[in-house]
Amino acid sequence: MISAREGFVATQTQPITKAPPAPPLPTGFNPETLFQGIHWHQRWEVFQGVFTPGGNDIAQLCDIVQLPADLTGKRVLDVGAWHGCVSFECERRGASEVVALSLEDPKETGFYRLKEALGSKVQYVTGSAYSLSPKELGTFDVVLFLGVLYHLRYPLLAIDRLRTVARDTVYVETHAIDDHSWLRGKLGFLGRLLGIDAILRATPIWRQYREFELHPGDQSNWFGPNVVAVLEAFQAAGFNIAHTKTWEHRAGFQAKVCPIPERMLKYTYEACASNSELVGLQHTAYSGQ
Repeated sequence: MISAREGFVATQTQPITKAPPAPPLPTGFNPETLFQGIHWHQRWEVFQGVFTPGGNDIAQLCDIVQLPADLTGKRVLDVGAWHGCVSFECERRGASEVVALSLEDPKETGFYRLKEALGSKVQYVTGSAYSLSPKELGTFDVVLFLGVLYHLRYPLLAIDRLRTVARDTVYVETHAIDDHSWLRGKLGFLGRLLGIDAILRATPIWRQYREFELHPGDQSNWFGPNVVAVLEAFQAAGFNIAHTKTWEHRAGFQAKVCPIPERMLKYTYEACASNSELVGLQHTAYSGQ
């Protein structure tokens, strides 16, 4: 779909079918009771005209990664679900089963409140991308990997584990450094001034962050990849991947499962018996072999 090795990134576009609307507000329902005491990150329309009071617009995010408006019959995994708004959105779009995977306490993130208010059947599982296994969770038609990649100290391992549970499409959104300052210190502006940043966009780069370097209130950020780095990382793990959009310092992608490259299966240390269990090669449903 895209040849990152040739040094360019193509943006694929497709018509966005309108997603199902939010249900009407139940009689006597008090939104303040639902939202109070929770620090909300996600903004999502729970009922008509009633939104979770966060800053990350879920409807916009779904459009950016081109999540289908109709997920009828699909089995969905939402990795890093947090409040679960994307999980509930997938259920609204017709998914037959949705698993919300996250490390936070669902009582503290508002997940259980939303689930009860919606009468939802979304299942919450405590876990991370590092522990994904088809033995534990099965495989999924749709995997959501939104706002997670740059928080991981071992991003390539996480992508390998995603491959073990994906049987069709992985939707990815992450912080990206293509339009972000690459160089540290007071001379960081020189990267753009001299055109270095533009030149380096054709080279896959994972820019490491110190504690509060990316965000003054969040030290969980480890790496900022550029778009080409994301493309090649997913290609190496057994995905055909398309870059859907870049905006501000973010990027969206859509990755389709394909055979795992022979290099990974035969010619790397990950293929050794002692490592293949760790990266998930022993569990991958479709290796193409």
